[in-house]
Amino acid sequence: MAADRIAEFFAEKTARRALALVLFVGLIVTFRHLAVLLVFFVSFERGLFFSAGFLSRRFKWKRLQSLALVLTVGAVVVGLLGWVSAGRLAKLVVETRETLPERMATLRQHPWYVELQSHLPDSEDLAQSAEHYAADVAKSAAAIGRMFLSALIGLILAIVYFLDEERIRAFRDGLSSKTLFGTLVRWFEHLAESVSLTVQLQLVVAACNAVLTLPVLLLIGVPHVPALMVLIFVSGLIPVVGNLISGAVLVVLAYQVKGWLGVSLFVGLTFVLHKIESYYLNPRLTARHVALPGFVLILSLLAWEHLLGFAGLFVSFPFLYLVGKIRSEFLAEDAPPAEDAPPA
Repeated sequence: MAADRIAEFFAEKTARRALALVLFVGLIVTFRHLAVLLVFFVSFERGLFFSAGFLSRRFKWKRLQSLALVLTVGAVVVGLLGWVSAGRLAKLVVETRETLPERMATLRQHPWYVELQSHLPDSEDLAQSAEHYAADVAKSAAAIGRMFLSALIGLILAIVYFLDEERIRAFRDGLSSKTLFGTLVRWFEHLAESVSLTVQLQLVVAACNAVLTLPVLLLIGVPHVPALMVLIFVSGLIPVVGNLISGAVLVVLAYQVKGWLGVSLFVGLTFVLHKIESYYLNPRLTARHVALPGFVLILSLLAWEHLLGFAGLFVSFPFLYLVGKIRSEFLAEDAPPAEDAPPA
C-alpha cells in the first residue's frame, strides 16, 4: 500500500516534474566530466547516420557495408590531413615555443614598445603575462591526448549505436512519456540534440573564419598555409574566443613576414571576424532554434562565461535550447484538451 501511494504521488504532474528536474540536473552535474565524450559521440553519431544511413537507404546496402565504406573513406581523409598538416603544425608549435623568449626580448627593444612603456607603466607585466600564457599553451599536449582518447571512445560508441539503432528505437518507443524514466530519456534526447545543433553552428562559423582568412594569408605570404587553415578552422569551433586564439598566432607569424603591416592586417581581420561571429552569425543561427532576441543570447553567453569561465561559452546555447524544450513540454501538458468539432 505504501508503494502504491508513493507511485501515485510521483505520477502526479507537479511532483513528477520536480523530481525529474532534480534528477536531470543531478545527473548532468555528476557526469559533467564526460561532456567532451558526449560532444564527440553525438557528432560521430549524427555524421554516421547522415553518411552511412544515406548510403544504406539509397543503394539498399546493409548497415555494416555502408558503415565500413564510410569509416574507410574517413580514415583515408584523416590520414591525408594528418600527413599534410599535423607535422607542419607540430613543427610550427615547437619553433614558436623555442623562439618565443627571443622574440619577446626583441619586441621589448622596439621603439614602439619603448614609447608605449612610457605611457603604460604596466606594459612589462603585460609582456610577462603573454609569456606565461604562451607557456601554458605549450603545456597543453596532455589535454590534447585526453581529447583524442575521448574522440576514439565517442567513435566506438557511435558505431555501436548505429548498428543497434533499431533495437534501441524499439526500446525507446516502448517507454511511456508520462513516466519519470520516459521523461528523463526524452530530456537527454533534447540534450543530445542541443549538442548536435551547437556543433553545426560552430562548423558554419569555423568555415566562415577559414574562408575569410585564406585570402589574407595568401596576400601576406605567411608560410605553412595548410597547417594554419587547420588551426583557424579548429579554433573557430570554440565560441566567441576561438578566432581570438587563432588571431593571436597569426599576428605573431604576420609580424615575422610583413612586420607591423602584417600585424595591423590580422588585428583588423580578427576584430572583424569576432564582430561577425558575435553580432551576426551566432544570433542569426541560434535564433532558428531558440526563439529569443539576439540581445538575450549575448547576455546568456556573458552570464555563463562569468559562472563557468571558458567552459561557459559552450553551455549557453544548450541551456537555452533545453529550457525552451522543457517549457514547451510543460505548456503542452497544461493545455486543455481540444474539444471535438461539432458534427456538420
